[in-house]
Amino acid sequence: MIKLYLADISVLCDPLNDNGKISLLPQERQIKILRYKLADDRKRSLGAGLIINKILNENNIDINSIYYGSNGKPYVDKIFFNAAHSGNFAFGVSSDKEIGCDVEIIKKPRLDVAKRFFTENEYNYIIHSENTSNAFYKLWTIKESYIKQSGEGLRTPLNSFEINISDNDISITENNIAKDCFVTQFEFDNHSFAICSYEQPPRKIEFNYV
Repeated sequence: MIKLYLADISVLCDPLNDNGKISLLPQERQIKILRYKLADDRKRSLGAGLIINKILNENNIDINSIYYGSNGKPYVDKIFFNAAHSGNFAFGVSSDKEIGCDVEIIKKPRLDVAKRFFTENEYNYIIHSENTSNAFYKLWTIKESYIKQSGEGLRTPLNSFEINISDNDISITENNIAKDCFVTQFEFDNHSFAICSYEQPPRKIEFNYV
Protein backbone atom coordinates (compact mmCIF):
# COMPACT_ATOMS: atom_id res chain seq x y z
CA MET A 1 0.00 0.00 0.00
CA ILE A 2 1.29 3.45 -0.94
CA LYS A 3 1.24 6.11 1.77
CA LEU A 4 1.91 9.82 1.29
CA TYR A 5 3.53 12.12 3.85
CA LEU A 6 3.75 15.90 3.99
CA ALA A 7 5.62 18.31 6.24
CA ASP A 8 4.77 22.03 6.10
CA ILE A 9 8.04 23.84 6.80
CA SER A 10 6.24 27.04 7.76
CA VAL A 11 5.27 25.47 11.10
CA LEU A 12 8.78 24.15 11.82
CA CYS A 13 11.30 26.08 13.87
CA ASP A 14 14.79 26.64 12.53
CA PRO A 15 16.70 23.58 13.86
CA LEU A 16 19.76 25.78 14.31
CA ASN A 17 17.94 27.59 17.13
CA ASP A 18 15.54 24.91 18.36
CA ASN A 19 16.78 21.34 18.79
CA GLY A 20 13.40 19.87 19.76
CA LYS A 21 12.60 18.21 16.42
CA ILE A 22 16.11 17.67 15.11
CA SER A 23 17.05 15.75 18.25
CA LEU A 24 14.62 13.02 17.15
CA LEU A 25 16.76 12.25 14.10
CA PRO A 26 19.99 10.27 13.68
CA GLN A 27 23.18 12.26 14.15
CA GLU A 28 24.16 11.81 10.51
CA ARG A 29 20.92 13.48 9.42
CA GLN A 30 21.36 16.25 11.98
CA ILE A 31 24.78 17.06 10.57
CA LYS A 32 23.36 17.15 7.04
CA ILE A 33 20.56 19.50 8.09
CA LEU A 34 22.83 21.94 9.88
CA ARG A 35 25.20 22.19 6.90
CA TYR A 36 22.60 24.29 5.06
CA LYS A 37 23.24 28.02 5.26
CA LEU A 38 19.63 29.21 4.92
CA ALA A 39 16.97 28.61 7.59
CA ASP A 40 14.33 27.47 5.07
CA ASP A 41 16.73 24.91 3.59
CA ARG A 42 17.43 23.58 7.07
CA LYS A 43 13.69 23.32 7.73
CA ARG A 44 13.05 21.52 4.42
CA SER A 45 15.77 18.98 5.19
CA LEU A 46 14.39 18.62 8.71
CA GLY A 47 10.93 17.99 7.29
CA ALA A 48 12.26 15.26 4.99
CA GLY A 49 14.13 13.72 7.91
CA LEU A 50 10.99 13.70 10.06
CA ILE A 51 9.05 12.02 7.26
CA ILE A 52 11.64 9.26 6.90
CA ASN A 53 11.70 8.86 10.69
CA LYS A 54 7.89 8.51 10.74
CA ILE A 55 7.95 5.89 7.99
CA LEU A 56 10.58 3.85 9.83
CA ASN A 57 8.73 4.09 13.15
CA GLU A 58 5.40 3.07 11.57
CA ASN A 59 7.05 -0.04 10.17
CA ASN A 60 9.10 -0.85 13.30
CA ILE A 61 12.35 -0.42 11.40
CA ASP A 62 15.55 0.58 13.16
CA ILE A 63 17.56 3.35 11.52
CA ASN A 64 20.59 1.04 11.52
CA SER A 65 18.71 -1.34 9.19
CA ILE A 66 18.94 1.15 6.32
CA TYR A 67 21.47 0.48 3.60
CA TYR A 68 22.25 2.57 0.54
CA GLY A 69 22.48 1.78 -3.16
CA SER A 70 25.35 2.88 -5.39
CA ASN A 71 23.57 6.17 -6.04
CA GLY A 72 22.86 6.86 -2.38
CA LYS A 73 19.20 5.78 -2.42
CA PRO A 74 18.20 4.33 0.97
CA TYR A 75 16.71 0.84 1.26
CA VAL A 76 15.41 -1.45 3.98
CA ASP A 77 14.22 -5.04 3.68
CA LYS A 78 10.56 -4.49 4.54
CA ILE A 79 9.64 -1.29 2.77
CA PHE A 80 10.64 1.17 0.08
CA PHE A 81 10.47 4.90 0.66
CA ASN A 82 11.54 8.20 -0.84
CA ALA A 83 11.43 11.87 0.13
CA ALA A 84 11.88 15.24 -1.56
CA HIS A 85 11.50 18.89 -0.61
CA SER A 86 10.91 22.22 -2.30
CA GLY A 87 9.25 25.52 -1.53
CA ASN A 88 6.97 25.19 1.49
CA PHE A 89 6.94 21.41 1.75
CA ALA A 90 8.82 18.20 2.34
CA PHE A 91 7.07 15.26 0.68
CA GLY A 92 7.52 11.54 1.16
CA VAL A 93 6.09 8.19 0.05
CA SER A 94 6.32 4.60 1.21
CA SER A 95 5.38 1.31 -0.45
CA ASP A 96 6.21 -2.38 -0.40
CA LYS A 97 7.57 -1.95 -3.94
CA GLU A 98 10.11 0.39 -5.53
CA ILE A 99 8.87 3.98 -5.48
CA GLY A 100 10.09 7.50 -6.18
CA CYS A 101 8.64 10.96 -5.62
CA ASP A 102 9.32 14.61 -6.24
CA VAL A 103 7.87 18.01 -5.34
CA GLU A 104 8.65 21.40 -6.87
CA ILE A 105 7.25 24.83 -6.17
CA ILE A 106 5.64 26.09 -9.37
CA LYS A 107 7.52 29.11 -10.69
CA LYS A 108 8.42 30.52 -14.09
CA PRO A 109 9.07 27.61 -16.49
CA ARG A 110 12.68 26.83 -17.39
CA LEU A 111 12.17 26.55 -21.12
CA ASP A 112 15.93 26.56 -21.70
CA VAL A 113 16.21 23.48 -19.50
CA ALA A 114 13.28 21.81 -21.27
CA LYS A 115 14.76 22.56 -24.69
CA ARG A 116 18.11 21.06 -23.71
CA PHE A 117 17.19 18.12 -21.50
CA PHE A 118 13.64 17.06 -22.43
CA THR A 119 12.53 15.24 -25.55
CA GLU A 120 11.17 17.19 -28.52
CA ASN A 121 7.62 15.96 -27.85
CA GLU A 122 7.85 17.00 -24.19
CA TYR A 123 9.14 20.46 -25.11
CA ASN A 124 6.29 20.89 -27.59
CA TYR A 125 3.81 19.78 -24.92
CA ILE A 126 5.05 22.58 -22.65
CA ILE A 127 5.12 25.45 -25.13
CA HIS A 128 1.67 24.58 -26.49
CA SER A 129 0.07 24.26 -23.04
CA GLU A 130 -2.28 26.91 -21.70
CA ASN A 131 -0.18 27.09 -18.54
CA THR A 132 3.48 26.54 -19.41
CA SER A 133 4.59 26.73 -15.77
CA ASN A 134 2.29 23.90 -14.68
CA ALA A 135 3.23 21.87 -17.77
CA PHE A 136 6.97 22.28 -17.19
CA TYR A 137 6.85 21.30 -13.52
CA LYS A 138 4.45 18.47 -14.25
CA LEU A 139 7.01 16.90 -16.56
CA TRP A 140 9.95 17.82 -14.32
CA THR A 141 8.50 16.16 -11.21
CA ILE A 142 7.45 13.05 -13.12
CA LYS A 143 10.95 12.70 -14.58
CA GLU A 144 12.55 13.16 -11.15
CA SER A 145 10.21 10.63 -9.54
CA TYR A 146 10.94 8.10 -12.30
CA ILE A 147 14.73 8.27 -12.01
CA LYS A 148 14.46 8.18 -8.21
CA GLN A 149 12.29 5.07 -8.40
CA SER A 150 14.88 3.37 -10.57
CA GLY A 151 17.66 4.26 -8.15
CA GLU A 152 19.80 5.52 -11.02
CA GLY A 153 19.34 9.21 -10.27
CA LEU A 154 20.93 11.70 -12.64
CA ARG A 155 22.97 8.94 -14.25
CA THR A 156 19.81 8.50 -16.35
CA PRO A 157 19.68 11.28 -19.00
CA LEU A 158 16.34 13.09 -18.78
CA ASN A 159 15.81 12.78 -22.54
CA SER A 160 16.50 9.03 -22.61
CA PHE A 161 12.85 8.38 -21.75
CA GLU A 162 9.63 10.20 -22.56
CA ILE A 163 6.58 11.23 -20.56
CA ASN A 164 3.37 10.74 -22.53
CA ILE A 165 0.33 12.70 -21.34
CA SER A 166 -3.13 12.25 -22.85
CA ASP A 167 -6.31 13.31 -21.06
CA ASN A 168 -5.88 11.89 -17.55
CA ASP A 169 -3.47 9.15 -18.58
CA ILE A 170 0.29 9.40 -18.00
CA SER A 171 2.78 6.82 -19.21
CA ILE A 172 6.53 6.56 -19.68
CA THR A 173 8.26 5.09 -22.71
CA GLU A 174 11.88 4.33 -23.46
CA ASN A 175 12.86 3.55 -27.05
CA ASN A 176 9.11 3.51 -27.81
CA ILE A 177 8.59 0.71 -25.28
CA ALA A 178 6.19 1.39 -22.40
CA LYS A 179 7.72 1.13 -18.94
CA ASP A 180 5.95 -1.02 -16.38
CA CYS A 181 5.12 1.62 -13.79
CA PHE A 182 2.32 3.81 -12.50
CA VAL A 183 2.55 7.61 -12.49
CA THR A 184 0.55 9.96 -10.30
CA GLN A 185 0.87 13.74 -10.64
CA PHE A 186 -1.10 16.49 -8.93
CA GLU A 187 -0.87 20.13 -7.85
CA PHE A 188 -1.39 21.36 -4.30
CA ASP A 189 -0.90 24.88 -2.91
CA ASN A 190 1.14 26.04 -5.94
CA HIS A 191 3.41 22.99 -5.78
CA SER A 192 3.69 20.14 -8.29
CA PHE A 193 3.88 16.60 -6.89
CA ALA A 194 4.66 13.34 -8.67
CA ILE A 195 4.93 9.68 -7.70
CA CYS A 196 6.30 6.82 -9.79
CA SER A 197 5.73 3.29 -8.51
CA TYR A 198 5.23 -0.36 -9.39
CA GLU A 199 2.08 -0.38 -7.28
CA GLN A 200 -1.31 1.06 -8.18
CA PRO A 201 -1.43 4.48 -6.48
CA PRO A 202 -4.36 5.50 -4.27
CA ARG A 203 -7.27 7.05 -6.11
CA LYS A 204 -7.74 9.67 -3.41
CA ILE A 205 -4.79 11.83 -2.41
CA GLU A 206 -4.53 11.84 1.37
CA PHE A 207 -1.46 13.11 3.23
CA ASN A 208 -0.13 11.85 6.52
CA TYR A 209 1.01 15.14 8.04
CA VAL A 210 4.26 15.25 10.02
